[in-house]
Amino acid sequence: MKKIKVLGVLPARLNSFRLPRKMLADICGKPLIQHTWEHVKSAKLLDALVVATDSDEIADVVRGFGGDVIMTSSKHKTGSDRVAEAARKFKKFKPDLIINIQGDEPLVPGKAVDQLVKEMIKDKTALMGTIATPCEDEKRLADPDTVKTILDRNGNAIYFSRCAIPFPKTPYKNYYSKLGMYAFRYDFLQTYVKMKQTPLEIAESLEQLRAIENGYKIKAPVGNYDRKEVNNASQLEEVRAIFEAFKNKK
Repeated sequence: MKKIKVLGVLPARLNSFRLPRKMLADICGKPLIQHTWEHVKSAKLLDALVVATDSDEIADVVRGFGGDVIMTSSKHKTGSDRVAEAARKFKKFKPDLIINIQGDEPLVPGKAVDQLVKEMIKDKTALMGTIATPCEDEKRLADPDTVKTILDRNGNAIYFSRCAIPFPKTPYKNYYSKLGMYAFRYDFLQTYVKMKQTPLEIAESLEQLRAIENGYKIKAPVGNYDRKEVNNASQLEEVRAIFEAFKNKK
């Protein structure tokens, strides 16, 4: 049986709307993007990992710590557009599976990347996937930056929202959020980025809803992982405190 080739891509832009230059923000002596890179590199099932960016400054920093870079257009509307271009330009091998990992998740577990790859290998019908994770913290449930999801009985995501879903008219405890990563079959990714943005995608500002609105399933196996993303200055300070605590324990 032919072994599928897996490419990991970290899309990274310099001028984030809520926290400009966050990819280069210092966290205990290293830029945020380097922490993310190092955590993702601990995954065992990626055949290659690249940063996809339109920023020469980010590219220079990534090359400086030994990372690989693919330069992409500055006109992309979404991270997946950038990832799709990087997958097309990647020359070392033709990737069968692409894992899109948000560059602003400096604590992303390599084990979560491996879990998602294994699920996509296991379910050959799955065109797209992510990792759902239990979400019991009321503060995170109320936070629009924490993307929530609900699952069907076959482990597929029914919907994603910035609101807590479902609405608990009667007591309900099985809330899930999601990690900042997506798996795509190569051909589906190229098809996906050609689809027009959809009403729910635009309303929630969640690009994965484009797939659901067009009738595609998103596999969402559950993993119990801690995660911290950096969307704003407050979250950046929280992550800095976590890394400082790690540093002091050593």
